[in-house]
Amino acid sequence: MSTQRGVVWPYLLLSVALLGALSFGWYQTRQKNQLALDAENKYMSSFHKLKWTSENMEERTAKLMATNDTRLQQSLLADLRVSSAQAVEEMSVLPFATLNTTGIESYLNTLQNRADELHDKLAQGGSLTTADWSQMADLRRQSVTFERELSSLLGLVGTNHIRWADTVRVTSPAQSGSAATPITQSVVQMEKALTPPPGATQTPGPTPGESLPAPKMSPGARVDATTAVKAIKAFVDLPLQGEPTFTGSSDPADKGRAFSLYFFSAKKANGTPLDFGVSIHGGHVIYMIDGRPVRDKRFTVSQLADKAAQMLRRWGYPEGRLISTAENDGTLILDFAPLETGVAVEPETIKVMLAMDNAELVGFDARNYWINRHPRTMGAPALSETDARQRVSPRLQLEASPALSLVVDRRRQERLVWAVRGRVDDQRFRVFIDARTGQEVDIQRIAGDPAPPMNEPRAGTGA
Repeated sequence: MSTQRGVVWPYLLLSVALLGALSFGWYQTRQKNQLALDAENKYMSSFHKLKWTSENMEERTAKLMATNDTRLQQSLLADLRVSSAQAVEEMSVLPFATLNTTGIESYLNTLQNRADELHDKLAQGGSLTTADWSQMADLRRQSVTFERELSSLLGLVGTNHIRWADTVRVTSPAQSGSAATPITQSVVQMEKALTPPPGATQTPGPTPGESLPAPKMSPGARVDATTAVKAIKAFVDLPLQGEPTFTGSSDPADKGRAFSLYFFSAKKANGTPLDFGVSIHGGHVIYMIDGRPVRDKRFTVSQLADKAAQMLRRWGYPEGRLISTAENDGTLILDFAPLETGVAVEPETIKVMLAMDNAELVGFDARNYWINRHPRTMGAPALSETDARQRVSPRLQLEASPALSLVVDRRRQERLVWAVRGRVDDQRFRVFIDARTGQEVDIQRIAGDPAPPMNEPRAGTGA
């Protein structure tokens, strides 16, 4: 009898282990499916919001072209300013990060900026000129195109003929899917359809063949591609598979007198792809993109902030103030504004992106720094720190002492401000008080529910 028990026990233990493994596998599959469904719902919700916003923009541009009443023009321009900003936020949620959408971004940003400028012009007693109406007519045509292309895409997505999961795989850094999906093809078609009118310019970006705006001061003497490769190796400070590969350049002959770049691709020792932009003048690494996904989170924000500050010092950048952090799929994006006489110069913000699993550098962007840096006379603030505290809303619970910053306002004018951090309920904000006039220049929501979008902040104001 004891021998029979000895034979049965191993089978019982094996059965229990097998049952446990099956239960765990079922739980994991259920969790995975639920996460996929949540992501699908998130993208679908953002897409429907974008479609509704595009309809608002199309309707208001139509009414604007038809009215002669100044008060109604102001109202419509105010609505356009808000709607175009909302469209930028909604686009930022969709999985289009690795697609070239400079045409779409240019259209939305131009519409927002022009609506804001013309609204301000009317509010100050001016009137719209023939040139103003001509540009609005161009933006009106692009609004029609934008809404029409989104309607076509909605016809496919809304009936579940295509899903977002395939697009997420294709546009992820790992790129585990096929080269294109119906959604990405529709976005490419929309991008082509939104070609700007003659005289309009695209939003600059680190795309081979495109150039950035001319820097305000020289970044240095011209260098060759060999020197640029040496700069890349010194920048990454880790082994690479072979030499970085030259993939192109923007304005190599300096015909456009813009900020010209060399473009390179490389691979880490573990095979992870890297992309670089190196300035033809000065040989500075302007941006770096790492292609690996980040799975775990083992490092705190404070630890990663210290690591990023060390990297900036090693690369030779001036001391900076950490003005914002944002987490995106296991990557922490840290924005540093260089300090000048104690003032954080936010038009020159540098982005450092670190993986939260091993604190490794996975992204870098110093375009704003090299384009916008130039000698400045800051001057002294007329308002004290105490004055700045008294200027903000009494409902704002301050989280830190006000700090001096240089930002860019809606009119693209640099202004010395007191940056005040605080919260109202579960919402966190940065409030900018003009350090000379006491005027509230801007308010930015930096955390809360719903979370602020992962989109580019307005130039010079941080995130």
